[in-house]
Amino acid sequence: FTLSLFQPRPDRPAEVPPFLDLTPALVYRIFFERPGRETLAFERRQGGWWMTAPVNGLANPVLISPILNLAEVRCPLRYAAAGLEPKQLHLEPPRLRLWLNDREIRFGATTSTDGQRYLQIGATVHVCPDSLYPLLTSGAGSFLAPSIESLMPKAKSGE
Repeated sequence: FTLSLFQPRPDRPAEVPPFLDLTPALVYRIFFERPGRETLAFERRQGGWWMTAPVNGLANPVLISPILNLAEVRCPLRYAAAGLEPKQLHLEPPRLRLWLNDREIRFGATTSTDGQRYLQIGATVHVCPDSLYPLLTSGAGSFLAPSIESLMPKAKSGE
């Protein structure tokens, strides 16, 4: 007589999909409104990114890359916006509004427990890592690519 113990394998949790149905390669326009600060706009042109507001110039790809990657962020916690208080979460009015092409992302407050940020897309509020908000609230000039002259070492006087 042999006794075997059957241990059912726990089901693997379903993979959380990215919260936008958009890949970074398909983004051609970035626009964000920041209350009390300049509105920033960027366009993809000939394989690169250009700032079009508040000034025109080549955009810094190091700073554009994390914004593009937001399209692929996976945030496991999400709620129907209708069941929440948007003013309490600072989603109405939002702290910041970002558009990737025509997809609006509203940035609200951070959670009191772990500092994640409330992000609203349409009728859904996602709770996501707060890695992008500090970048989006930085000075407009930092989004311009450094010029060649600014990267060259300055000549010492008298040379």
